[in-house]
Amino acid sequence: MYANSKALEGYEAGIFPDGSILVYELLDTTEASGATIEATRKRVDVMVKDSQGFEDKGGWNFARFRNGSRSDGTIPPDDKACCYRCHGQKKNHDFVFSEFRK
Repeated sequence: MYANSKALEGYEAGIFPDGSILVYELLDTTEASGATIEATRKRVDVMVKDSQGFEDKGGWNFARFRNGSRSDGTIPPDDKACCYRCHGQKKNHDFVFSEFRK
């Protein structure tokens, strides 16, 4: 997980301000000499907080970058609906699953 400074404020407060950006990088792993190491990137998921633009979605927009793409984060409408439905389970934490480790 990666978070910009606004998202870090959100982890502290429990409510994420507009402009918060959370990035989840999913990697394959491999074994080498008894150690598990990162391998190829499977995808990068991004959440951006914009209360004005996405009021009906808890203020969040989602993007998913696959196959090394850095420009096409488009999520098909049915898949995006699944994102909102699943993240709705964490409404009490502003729709964010991850928590900051202290």
